Parts: sequence; structure tokens; C-alpha cells
Amino acid sequence: MNRLSIPWLLRIVSNEEKGIAAATVRVILRGLTPFYRLGVWYRNRQFDSGARKVQSVSARVISIGNITTGGTGKTPMVIWVCNLLASLQIDHAIVSRGYGARNSESPNDEAMELKARLPNVPHVQNPDRVEAANRSINEYSSQAIVLDDGFQHRRLARDLDIVLIDASNPFGFGHLIPRGLLREPISALARADAVVITRCDRVDESRVAEIKTQIQNETSAPIALSQTVPTGLIQSDASQTDFDALKRGKWFVFSAIGNHAAFESSVEELGCNVVGSHPFRDHHLFDKRDCEQITNKAQECRADFLLCTHKDLVKIDAEQIGMSVYALRTDLDVFEGKEILAGQVMQLFAPLESLE
Repeated sequence: MNRLSIPWLLRIVSNEEKGIAAATVRVILRGLTPFYRLGVWYRNRQFDSGARKVQSVSARVISIGNITTGGTGKTPMVIWVCNLLASLQIDHAIVSRGYGARNSESPNDEAMELKARLPNVPHVQNPDRVEAANRSINEYSSQAIVLDDGFQHRRLARDLDIVLIDASNPFGFGHLIPRGLLREPISALARADAVVITRCDRVDESRVAEIKTQIQNETSAPIALSQTVPTGLIQSDASQTDFDALKRGKWFVFSAIGNHAAFESSVEELGCNVVGSHPFRDHHLFDKRDCEQITNKAQECRADFLLCTHKDLVKIDAEQIGMSVYALRTDLDVFEGKEILAGQVMQLFAPLESLE
């Protein structure tokens, strides 16, 4: 793994960055953390006490969320749940905040990827998730709402809270924001109805067992295990290419996702000869200057091809890059606890089935 491919602040909070300057920054971040902790406690206390109202809608709400910042595999999990709902013939829609969109009228990168993967599923983006859910119900007759990144958005009542834990960095380096990556204390897992450990293939079995034990100390919710598996190599025109193409030539890898390091490792394991890499901030919007930067860096490394994630490819103007650009498409494989997780989803609609 190229050390320079890991953002500087991430190297700080992970303790990878050494030296007096890094240690000083960590002290400052640690000093700010109690203020964040107090804010999280106060907000949750308001919902727990009823001071802040939770609003229900006339559809089942399935929330997909996490307790850390960065990528934990929410989009593949959303796709997994939507495919399950489709198999049950349940009309459904995706609701999300729309973080990182160019403007309030434009879809963000996740919405564009989901549209490509789930073209028949409506996706409503609005910071007011209650309003977005009601719009999904009124305009699309949705029986189910899949709430993307909803664990901390407690104003919208949900019927099933699925929380994802990334096995490669399960608890945000053990600290709340800004010293670490935890959005909430680990004790927040007590609110979860199901926990899915993602990227289990990134660590050994003993580490997965250790993570399960830590989770079980906080919640009695069932725990499923999953991994992200590559399912396609695509180009900007949506054409697919055989995976063996990754083993030919030299590749420059870039992405604007929450966990670039995991993406880079996964393509290397597929036999991809990565000669250069560049991470962008999560949800970064690529412009002409970025495309030129990517091309120049790739050419400096004498790369033959460019590789990114599907979420990045949908934002790239291929004409602004003078090289062939490919994207690795992935899906979630729930290899343990799948039946229990699917059963929880199906149980939400048992009353609907009995009425038919």
C-alpha cells in the first residue's frame, strides 16, 4: 500500500504519522473531542426523552447506517436490501440526504451510481429525510423506504435499523470525532436491530471473532458477516470487460470514497499492477482540473489505464481524460447470517402479505 495514498489527517488519527507535529495535532484533536461527545450525548438524550419528536410515515422504513465516518459499504448494502424488496414485490424507494451534490437539484455520486445499478428504484434526496420519505410515498406509492446513512438521523422513525461495521477499521481508531472516526460511542449499537460486519475478507477469522465479541457486549442484535466481491469491470459507456484485463498493463488507481485504501488493496488482490494512486476527499466532484491532474500523474507513472470505483466513474467526463478509464463494480456477499437478516426484512411485510 502506497503510504502517500492515505490522507494526512487519517494518518494522524490512526497514529501512523509520527513526529512532534503529528503528536501536537493529536493532542489538539483529543482536546476538542469532549465537546463533540457532549453534543452527541445531548442530541441523543433529547430523542430518548421525547424532547425531540420522532416522526413516523405510512411506509416501512429500513435504515442503513454506521457509527464511523468513511466508507463501510453502505451503498452495496442498500443495493442488497433493494434487491430483496424487489424479490418480495414490495414497492420501495431510496431516501438520502444528498451530501456532496453540486446543488439541491442535482443527484450526488451515490444517487448516480444507484440509478445505474437500480434504474427502476426511485431515489429522493433531501436533507429533510421525513419530507423525502413522504414524497416517496405520495409520488411513488412506496411501501418501503430504504434510508441511506440513517443511523444518526433519528427524526425519521424506522422499523429496522441495520448498522454496518467495517472489519478493517471497526471502531474508528477507538476515538470519537475529531480525534478518531467514531460518529457516536460504541454503546450506540444498543439501538441497532441488526449489525452487519463488512469487509470480513480484509482481516483474519480471529479478528472477526474479536469484533463480534465487542459488538455483542453492546447489543443483542443479530450479527451478519459479509464481504465485498467484484462483479464487473465497466467503462464510461457502460460496456463490460473481462476481469483478466486488470492483469494486463499498468494501472493508476484513484477514488473519492471513504476508504480508498481498501479499494486499492482489493484491486491489487485481483492481480492489478498498480503503479500509482491518488485519493480524493469522499464525494469529491471531479472537474476538468482534476481530470488533468489524474491524467498527468498517471502518465508520470507510465500507467496504461485508469481505474476507479463505479461511484467515481459516474461523475467523470471521460472526454476530459486522455486515457481509458475503467471502474470496478462490486456487490455485497452476506455469507453468514443472511437468512436471519433477510427474515428481519421479510417480517416487516408479513401483515401486508396476509392482507393480499
